[in-house]
Amino acid sequence: MRFRTFLHTGVEVLQSGGEHWQSNVWPAKHWRENKGRWRLYTFAIDNYVSSALADRSYGGPVEGIVIALEIADFSQWPSNSFSAEGAVPSFKTKYRDLWCFAKLDWNEIQYLTLKQQYAAYCKTVIEAVNRFHLAKRKPKGFDVASFSTECATALRHAKVSKLTRSASEDG
Repeated sequence: MRFRTFLHTGVEVLQSGGEHWQSNVWPAKHWRENKGRWRLYTFAIDNYVSSALADRSYGGPVEGIVIALEIADFSQWPSNSFSAEGAVPSFKTKYRDLWCFAKLDWNEIQYLTLKQQYAAYCKTVIEAVNRFHLAKRKPKGFDVASFSTECATALRHAKVSKLTRSASEDG
């Protein structure tokens, strides 16, 4: 089973290590004045969960799960900038992916520790997957309960310190 996070953030979300990126448009002063950071590296989480669920199948045509994770100060954005609150999962038949929509409010998570941000990430991901019963097009035979349980177990057993950009690039 493939697991992937599609990360969509507001411009206000500063990512750890981002001050050194070539494409960075924020001046150094902005990084010093705004201390909040998104500390997780979703690519590392994706690799970990995908390898934990690699040989598993949960029935039906679903071959992958995509978590569309949105992080922003939603109060500062027009309502159509991000998906609707509580958006329901959607099955993309062409790619055999189940898309689940999750949101994290930047105001609530920006100053959290790495472990606290990871706990918030895990909670919102599992909640997004568990909204499967609301989907309009449901892949027949997909055992969402088993997937949700095993995904939660995999997320719980991850070593959080390995899920940062620097740890991922070093290892």
